[in-house]
Amino acid sequence: MKPQQIYLIIIIFYCSFSRIFVFAQQNNIRIELGASSVPLGKPYTISVVITGSEDREYDRFPDIIGMSRRGTTTTTSTTTVGNRSEIVQRITQNYIPNQPGNYVVTPFTMNVNGQSVQSMGGIVIVTDAIVKEAELEEEEEVVEPMLPDAKASAFLLLSANRNQVYTGEGFNLSLGFFVADDNPLEMDFYALNLQLGAILKQIRPANCWEENFGIRGEPQIFETTIKGRKYTEYRLFQAVYFPLNTERIQFPSVSLKMIVKNEKAGKQEFLTFSSKPIFIQPIALPKDPQQNQAVTGDYTVRDELSTQVVQTGKSVQYKIIISGTGNLTPILIPTPENDNFFDFYPPSIQQSVVRRRGRVSGEKTFTFQIIPKQAGNFPLSTYFRWIFFNPRTKAYQRWKSDLVLKTQGERVTNTDTDGLAGTIFSNLENVDSTKPFVNVQATIMSLANGLLAIMVLGMAYIFVRSRRG
Repeated sequence: MKPQQIYLIIIIFYCSFSRIFVFAQQNNIRIELGASSVPLGKPYTISVVITGSEDREYDRFPDIIGMSRRGTTTTTSTTTVGNRSEIVQRITQNYIPNQPGNYVVTPFTMNVNGQSVQSMGGIVIVTDAIVKEAELEEEEEVVEPMLPDAKASAFLLLSANRNQVYTGEGFNLSLGFFVADDNPLEMDFYALNLQLGAILKQIRPANCWEENFGIRGEPQIFETTIKGRKYTEYRLFQAVYFPLNTERIQFPSVSLKMIVKNEKAGKQEFLTFSSKPIFIQPIALPKDPQQNQAVTGDYTVRDELSTQVVQTGKSVQYKIIISGTGNLTPILIPTPENDNFFDFYPPSIQQSVVRRRGRVSGEKTFTFQIIPKQAGNFPLSTYFRWIFFNPRTKAYQRWKSDLVLKTQGERVTNTDTDGLAGTIFSNLENVDSTKPFVNVQATIMSLANGLLAIMVLGMAYIFVRSRRG
């Protein structure tokens, strides 16, 4: 076979393998279009779904002619079993149709975490059906911005919706550049990502937990009215912060350089806008004997058993579901110690966090496996209790299970894992948790990259030899 033929075969194989490899990578990121038919008043959605990565850097969502943008929603779902976690992120852009009719979503491409992801678009039919009041979306808590100057046509604003919160209670922080609709100057952003990176280093507090709304690349655009004057807000950053202690939180003044186009002079000039500093004062939780065990948030708790009656020696699944507004991350339900009546296994944990309309809410589920050793009726309140501080009621709330687990059968002295067969806890006691978790997909990708590199070098070698021959 001639060297040129070998060269051609390698090129074809390389291109084919590369396409397969890129396709495998892009399966981790996809674009989902909303329902093809929506009633007037309900939002149409476009979502980016990211699997297996905590990063969420993405381009601006596409414009849809005849629809207005209405903010984004970010949802992060995490499932943890032992030392292994699986994460799925969903970023959803909401659109509100202006009137009934057919709307076209043209094909578009978005850059997500460095990958180009395509959507073929589609047709959206907006009907004139009446939306029930209960179905209308909850509006974001709106705080009218304080103008730095009553006559300001453009300004940079760093704002928070609260100036005092309890320790562990969230407050919304946003950074936006406001431009009046009648502003005579034509302006544009200058090196926005570089400037924003420097700004975030200044404003991120060290004594807070951050839930970032993931605004990256392009600012989010909102229309607002301040003191009767219409403005367009270019929101550059938004996050909810949860103070970890009572130390005063200081957000310094930050500056943003903008390009101003001077058509008369035929050149571009720079204009710097600065925000005012703001302060947030966390306050301590009320005194309570269990104060150190309490988390802060507005939560509801429910629990459920997979079966009401179970045989001794067999496994029963018990779930505790905590949902509401607040920081779900520090919430933990400890595993009860084994006793003469039950063996308890550490729970699998599922957490879904929703960042939407200036709030952070979600749901966290703890799934325990319990093996009874004796027959009887056992109130689960003996084993499962939880306390949290509700900032809305300004009081501690103590939860305990109301369920009673009924067991029957002979007494079991030593339980085995037969009752856990077929569950995620099967053979759990034999699993070595000290071994590092191997990401098979990442390993395959690394091997594929290595193989491609070897192929390129081999191709270059054959090409050089053929030229010399």
